[in-house]
Amino acid sequence: MGTRRALIDADGDLHTARYIPGAAEQQVALSPHDDLIAHSYLISRPPHNVVEFGLTLHPDFQQPPTDDALLTEMESAAHELVALAPPGVRVVVQTTVLADDAFRRERLIDHGFHQAREWVHLELNLKDAPIVDLPDGVTIRRMDQRVDWPVVGAVMDAAFADHWGEMRPELRTLMEEDEAEEEDEAAEEEGIEDDPYSNSLGLCFVAEAAGAIIGACLCNARTVEWADAGKLGSLSVLRAYRRTGVGRALTAVALAEFHRRGIGRVITDTDNASFTGANRLYLRFGFRPYRYEHVYEKELRPGTEWRVLSAAEVAP
Repeated sequence: MGTRRALIDADGDLHTARYIPGAAEQQVALSPHDDLIAHSYLISRPPHNVVEFGLTLHPDFQQPPTDDALLTEMESAAHELVALAPPGVRVVVQTTVLADDAFRRERLIDHGFHQAREWVHLELNLKDAPIVDLPDGVTIRRMDQRVDWPVVGAVMDAAFADHWGEMRPELRTLMEEDEAEEEDEAAEEEGIEDDPYSNSLGLCFVAEAAGAIIGACLCNARTVEWADAGKLGSLSVLRAYRRTGVGRALTAVALAEFHRRGIGRVITDTDNASFTGANRLYLRFGFRPYRYEHVYEKELRPGTEWRVLSAAEVAP
């Protein structure tokens, strides 16, 4: 596809640099001569107020007529999913593109999309292990993925409800109840395996206070784009414990483990105007931007917005 955004490992499994949900409907487009023109995916997950799609067009076929036809097809498919959303709820179609992809951004704007958010990807040249400074009454330990997931999942739901585009836990939990049960059953059947590309064993940590989990940091031992890099993944801290040093301590513990393993390059990504200040936290550790992505949206149906879209909606 003309881009180093995915690989197939020795087991034949596909890993993508940009996450594509496993349940997404994926398609490829071919030319009359059977040349690969494009790859696309489309997904609408409960509560179906956001329809997400991705579209990668081969550089040799980057022409407005081709791209416009593919975008029109994606929009048409997204419109068919609007009925899945609860009545009266606003529905949007959303996609993410590289900030330096001028061609795609121009085509999206011509189709009525607008830039809704910017994500920044950061990297750190990890020369020394950082000092871990634990707040009073807080401990950090490795996550036991056999027993901790239910609590960690609830903490992440509550923490990420304060991020742009997310929904409050009561809405998300209500709408995803059946989906969560299916995932739990699948996990029980498969057991716990060490995946270097997702929540690697020994690289996931939880913070506890007063006997309860209050935050977590989930990391990956490998990344798709660079064989010598690891990824600092989901960092979540309950609202009541923010700005007390918990997030900083979790990050330091994770980076110390990367250093112990000899992983000298660590990447992460975050909302560049995060309501919780995660973007500023990473900069304090020496992370520096190396790539930007823009989230573009277009309204499919007006109604009540269920997502958090401004800092004013997040209580201090």
